[in-house]
Amino acid sequence: MPIDRPTLEAAIKASGGAPQPDDQVKSLLGKLRMLEVTGRYEALIKVLTMANNTSNFLAHLFEATFAHQFETAGMHLTYEVKQISKQSSSIDFRLEGQTGDTVFFELQLQQQDQATANNIAQQLAVGSSYATMKNGHGEAADIYRLQSTILRKVQKPDGTPVKFVQAGAGVVNIVVVCISDILLGTPDKFDCLLTTYGDPEVPEHCRRGVFGLFQNTKTEYPENFQARAAKYAHIKAILHGVMFLFRPNDSGVLNYHPRQIMVWNRNLVSSDQAASLTKQFSRALPANQ
Repeated sequence: MPIDRPTLEAAIKASGGAPQPDDQVKSLLGKLRMLEVTGRYEALIKVLTMANNTSNFLAHLFEATFAHQFETAGMHLTYEVKQISKQSSSIDFRLEGQTGDTVFFELQLQQQDQATANNIAQQLAVGSSYATMKNGHGEAADIYRLQSTILRKVQKPDGTPVKFVQAGAGVVNIVVVCISDILLGTPDKFDCLLTTYGDPEVPEHCRRGVFGLFQNTKTEYPENFQARAAKYAHIKAILHGVMFLFRPNDSGVLNYHPRQIMVWNRNLVSSDQAASLTKQFSRALPANQ
């Protein structure tokens, strides 16, 4: 049975959401119906309409938005796939790329850290605005928290692979993470580079004492950086890149068109391959300026 508006509104309410503007509900319903017609997203639509808390609803909304962007651009995705039959955990999407590569996307909606969220909520409880700031240490903590999120998509604490178990020729593994809500809603391209390549990749005023996921270590680096290099060895060997997504500031809750910054793992991806894939992805997700 095709998804209808009462079903969608019931899911929003069951997830703790307030009634949404008519145009937002109508636009999202149109996206879901478009995905439904393809016959490839029945499972995604089902989990979205059965969500019973805000975090789950927003996470599945993010997946549906991502899928719709690609389908609208004529690039068809397959939902919930595995790289090998015995794999215990599925990957969100697979794209048969025009470059001949098979691209696997694993998505994550990154939310504000709880302490900051609580602080903002407390201020809003007594007024209509809030004021909070993060110093360099606070910003570094946000970056490391983001790294941990990406890391969990790839490996367990002991280094055991979780999602991606293949990285050979023709396979491209990407973690897609929406970061609009971190760093008090002000993330930028330097935060993306800090996350992946650390301090050496950004201007001096943006450095926060961060070692990146794809960064190569040096003998003169301090012990904590050496420890991180060891911790990140597996992800650097199997993850081809991180796609950072941003919601435009004027977007609604239900209907938005994200933009992206793609950061490639230079240890695995050549500049030509990176350029070709980035151009392809940009048809679905425009570059964030």
